[in-house]
Amino acid sequence: MLPKVANHFFLHTSRAVAAVQNQTGHTLRNVLQLQSSAPSAPTAWTGAGSSSWGSNGAGPGGAKFNAGSRFYNGYTGAGRAVTQANASTSHDGNAEQSDERDEIVSKRVEPRSSKRTITRRHSLSLGTPSEHEHGQDDSLGVLHTVQLHVRSKHTFAASGEALDESPSDSSRALTRRNSTASLSVSDSIDDLPPPPVPSVSGKSIPTDPAAPQSVADPAADDESGKVSAMYQSLRRAARSGDGASVIHEVHILRTTHKNPMVSEFNMALSGLHETRRPGEPLTLLLETYNDMIRRSLKPNVRTYISLILALTERDYEVHKSIGVLDGRVKRRKLIGRQEVALNEADEKRIEQLKAENNFATAMSMFDAALNVGARNKFPLAIYTNLLRSCAFQADVDAAIRVFAQLESRTDFLPGPQVFLNLLSVYANANDLQGAKEVFQEFREASKAGRVKGLDFSAAPEAAVASSITRGQLLVWNKMIEAYFRGGQPAGALRLLETMMDSNANPAELSPEVPSPSSSTFSSIIAGFCYSGDVTSALSWFDRLLQQGEAARHPHESSLVPPRPDQLAWVVMLDFLAQEGMIADLNRLYDILVECAPRDGLEVRRLDHTLVLEANVNYLQSGAISTPGAKKNAPAFKDVLRLVQLANKVNVSLSKELAVLYLHTYMSTCNRGNMSQYAISLREHEALLSSALAVLSAETDMEQIITIKNYAYKGLIPLLTALSKQNLQLSKLKASLISNLSDALYAGYSKEQRDEFFGKVTSDFRIALEKPTESRNLSPNPVVQMYPPIKDIVVDGTLSRYVDEWFPSHPTVTIHEAYRRLQDGIANSKYVHPSTLGRLINGFGRVGDLDKVHSLYDIAQIVLSSIDNKQWQSQAWFQIEDQMIIACAHAGDMEAAFQHRDRITSNGGIPSPDAYGSLIECVKDTTDDTSNAMALFSDAQMLGCTPNVYLYNTIISKLAKARKADFALELFQQMKATPGVRPSSITYGAVIAACARVGDAQSAEQLFLEMSSQPNFKPRIPPYNMMMQLYAHTKPDRERVLHYYDQLLLAGVKPSAHTYKLLIDAYGTIEPVDVRAMEGVFELLRNNRSVVLQGSHWAALINAYGCVKKDLRKAISTFDSIPTPDAVAYESLINVLVINKQMALAPSYMEKLKSSGVHMTAYIANLLIKGYAAAGDVEEARRIFENLVDPPSGVAASGNHVPHEGSNQRTSPSPSLSYREPSTWEAMFRAELGNGYRDRAVALLARLQERQFPAAVYNRIRGIMSDHSVSPWAASP
Repeated sequence: MLPKVANHFFLHTSRAVAAVQNQTGHTLRNVLQLQSSAPSAPTAWTGAGSSSWGSNGAGPGGAKFNAGSRFYNGYTGAGRAVTQANASTSHDGNAEQSDERDEIVSKRVEPRSSKRTITRRHSLSLGTPSEHEHGQDDSLGVLHTVQLHVRSKHTFAASGEALDESPSDSSRALTRRNSTASLSVSDSIDDLPPPPVPSVSGKSIPTDPAAPQSVADPAADDESGKVSAMYQSLRRAARSGDGASVIHEVHILRTTHKNPMVSEFNMALSGLHETRRPGEPLTLLLETYNDMIRRSLKPNVRTYISLILALTERDYEVHKSIGVLDGRVKRRKLIGRQEVALNEADEKRIEQLKAENNFATAMSMFDAALNVGARNKFPLAIYTNLLRSCAFQADVDAAIRVFAQLESRTDFLPGPQVFLNLLSVYANANDLQGAKEVFQEFREASKAGRVKGLDFSAAPEAAVASSITRGQLLVWNKMIEAYFRGGQPAGALRLLETMMDSNANPAELSPEVPSPSSSTFSSIIAGFCYSGDVTSALSWFDRLLQQGEAARHPHESSLVPPRPDQLAWVVMLDFLAQEGMIADLNRLYDILVECAPRDGLEVRRLDHTLVLEANVNYLQSGAISTPGAKKNAPAFKDVLRLVQLANKVNVSLSKELAVLYLHTYMSTCNRGNMSQYAISLREHEALLSSALAVLSAETDMEQIITIKNYAYKGLIPLLTALSKQNLQLSKLKASLISNLSDALYAGYSKEQRDEFFGKVTSDFRIALEKPTESRNLSPNPVVQMYPPIKDIVVDGTLSRYVDEWFPSHPTVTIHEAYRRLQDGIANSKYVHPSTLGRLINGFGRVGDLDKVHSLYDIAQIVLSSIDNKQWQSQAWFQIEDQMIIACAHAGDMEAAFQHRDRITSNGGIPSPDAYGSLIECVKDTTDDTSNAMALFSDAQMLGCTPNVYLYNTIISKLAKARKADFALELFQQMKATPGVRPSSITYGAVIAACARVGDAQSAEQLFLEMSSQPNFKPRIPPYNMMMQLYAHTKPDRERVLHYYDQLLLAGVKPSAHTYKLLIDAYGTIEPVDVRAMEGVFELLRNNRSVVLQGSHWAALINAYGCVKKDLRKAISTFDSIPTPDAVAYESLINVLVINKQMALAPSYMEKLKSSGVHMTAYIANLLIKGYAAAGDVEEARRIFENLVDPPSGVAASGNHVPHEGSNQRTSPSPSLSYREPSTWEAMFRAELGNGYRDRAVALLARLQERQFPAAVYNRIRGIMSDHSVSPWAASP
């Protein structure tokens, strides 16, 4: 049997001829290894992107889509990658996005068979037979195939090199298919009732796709008469582009406006459509349309245009999102993760998305619009979008109906995207013949000037070089996909050859045939992959790697084949991993890492994960040994490489990999070869964590993986070897050291420990030795005051008596409950472990760690008395879980993590409340959000099913970090989780996330959704957050007052922050209303239920001094404050900076010092900025250097004054003032702004040593690129 096409493609001619002489009877089918002894031609495309890997336009999985979960870096399907390469940006209007966010494409769409006889496949007019009839049905002889191979080797020849052969002409002529005139809808315009739109309430869920196609100038409303005030308000809101304003006006139209007209509803629908954010459901838009129908208002052309565009765009989003969700489920199954809750949530969301049925509704609207005379009024986007949706469904019949209407139009020409989508319909329906006819018609229409945007009448050089070839190229790429999907790779290769040949000779340029781009070669590679011929794909890929330059853009045509682009890499790595071709996978991965900077590629986290999992699966499958025999372990360098990959992506080592790591490390140590390896602290931590992970399996380790002469003999030999390697154990994580000490004392006798401590360094001995047993962490504490274990009685009556305090009691407090417990213990009576757990939890929340530790000791005694091992185990997990919660809330995070590790090391899963507490209490670090996200990811990986509390805490963390997209994604996941219902706290957190990033439209919608919930309980934070959004982020005094009124109507009492926002609304939003601002301040002073705070004074000072520039009034206001706090001082210093009056600053700083007010970093920032702007950079440096840095990795303390609560206490001896990241930025700007670039670079080096998050460092470093750096740049 001959080599596969691509391999043979690169062989020398003589070798090909020899193959022909040996197998002259074989046809092209034999050459492709598709003869009877081999699998039949591929018709079902398997793999991650099975449905459509190269959808140049539409197709199942064909459009590039966002991951939807920016937390979950899941499996990247190869099919989706090539789709991205072919996605049109110039015609489809869909914004490109980073491949980092992509997932597996959706499952294969089954072709829909027609329920009637189709006399004509499409409405295209076919002319003379094609010059090149690619992929002809007749069998080709082997000689012809070899000739093809000889020619095609010139694909990678230098530009301008003559080709020896030319492709043969088609031997078969196509017959023209019948007309589709009979498919046209009747021309009569009947007064038919408009089609109903299914309600999507409760079924639609947001997605996050690329920007959909839109129409800037839809058909004008055909109503006549005077334009109403309501219409003008809607139009004004729509033109502003502010979705929140549109929603507000639509609400007025539907609730309070009397006698609405069709034109007003049309403007409402148009406004909702134009300002709709990608991924948002159509709930409000369709409800508005249904409201229009209920009022007996007859829709017109403009109504249907808005609806069809919105429905088809939503269909596009749903199609991509289903692929994302389906990909997540497949990913988890692929790597063996048992995340049942997450799978159920994703599957439920898929069902919800499928239930929308936007395509059927859009087609119904299309038919209804034709009946009201819209035949000649539709914009081109209507046909383009509908054809794209037809392709998603592989619905040939519907596509014929749409294209027939488009073909009848004479007022505009179809663009390449129309042919691209139509071609996708046939490709997805596995109708190769229909696809070829569409392609041929496209070529003829292009040549005749009947395709919008393609004009070949200009000089050939200009046409070939122009950007018009991009849309043309996408159609050709799509046809290559169609050939592969139709089981005719030879046709795809001949098409590529035509593209290479057309412009090879500069004297004979052929603008109607585009030269290939990198996306074209990506389509070829993916075609072979999905045909099951990964070897051929690899041959093509390797040959591309030999090319000199990478393409600047996936669709940039070139006569010289470029190096593989990002999408080709995704395809190739993915399929090599799937096929278990590990050697090639690792080889290409190394090349990718090396050439990524030169070729403009990104080595994504997903690439690291893919290679890691493929290698681990390879080891687990036993591929390294003969089945049934003892396995030969891989080299240490290979295992170390996998460990490094796992560390890069923060993935825990599997038990199998941990065993290999331990064995190869000890083997290398025993041979004395460890000195050649540079092992980092993190890799040492992974090694010791591996030792702890296999402790529970030491007795049956050979059942985990059988390795000859297994070298790992236990924890003490490992620690001894590490000590000899001069490892500084004290630099490792404290929790890891604690767990190692626990394991050492639990697994070895005193004699063994003494011998061990005599051999190791003092660093090891100090870190691991326990002079006395730790009281709060001992599994079996010895408590002298308690009776012997045999006398313990667990009393149910006492348990209920002690439990009376929980969850609340008018007279019984937690301290009273503890006293009752002590009285019972004095009488040799104990309580149930669950009662002790609740007490542990309660005292942890009030910060009483002494009682927490005492209760933990009591719990150990109770646990030791339980004979039922199953109950004992459950009770032990419960106590440890409550200890996590208690220690976290009490601020002892180290102990909390130790108890977490105890549960996980014994095969348990901490509760969602435990993880919620850890996330809530992670604070005072330089990157709280990343730490919180790591904890949430850890919970998901372990299989912890999130509850409302866990969701609320992580969403709140994300909201504070301004990560609105992540917060919204988790919010949608929460709503799809069975048994979990968002609370008012949840909505408040998500609204806060949107408000902090200025997403007013989403915030408005979420607020309306929250207030309509049956369990809604009005709380102050959401109202304040909406007021803050319009007071600071998007200044709009009217909206601030609107939400203030809503707050009062809901019966919620204004808080101190509410009044501060009202002062800002009147004092900072133009036109400033000083009288109203002062009126609010007086109202606040007279309100005894709200404490007047420094923030209120600061708001007044800011309004007078910074907005009105009235320095005298600002100073007099400050001087009138009885006891100004740090916030008030900060506001005054800002006024001095803005008004360039730094000469007054020293006197006020003396007042601050003498009054005992703490000097915050934010005051220092303003002083640095002010002095630097005044040219006194030395004083700015003095202030900066007088501040100190907190411990590495710990956030600065003392810089924030609470918004709510009592006045700040003064201190006769002020504590240290710590720098914030913003302080470094202020000093950096000061040095640069005064021309001291070297000093600025030195500051960067110091900043890097502080281990701030990369985002902080990069933001400050990025200031270097701003040539207009000024310390005054941030002034209002």
